[in-house]
Amino acid sequence: MEPVEAVCVDTDVLVDYLRGREPGRSAFAERSRKAQVCATAITAFELHLGASLSSRSDERRLEVDSVLDQHRLLPLDRGGAEKAAELGAGLKRKGATIEIRDLLNAGICLSNQLPMLTGNRAHYEKVPGLMVLTP
Repeated sequence: MEPVEAVCVDTDVLVDYLRGREPGRSAFAERSRKAQVCATAITAFELHLGASLSSRSDERRLEVDSVLDQHRLLPLDRGGAEKAAELGAGLKRKGATIEIRDLLNAGICLSNQLPMLTGNRAHYEKVPGLMVLTP
């Protein structure tokens, strides 16, 4: 495991943690003990969307809130939005694209100088300058 002081955790890792699935559950727990763990407002949206679509939505929303309340939530601010737009334009010029939520997450990480812990390496490996960590 790479030594880092803080890390931004992607939605897939948090979903694994909430559901008790590996490798995300262990990776999230271990990172939480060794570094400041952050999530983005985009990840909060994705988690709340999934919880709201669940047949047990009230229970799932409480679980999501419990996890998010324990960690720093990074907003989509002007710096993150500008980084995401630059990334999106640069990728589009090269004929490569990634999903808008991933662009926004990457922009937030870059503007906060944080690595992204994700099981979806392919979603982020196209982003220049973003350190991608995997569980």
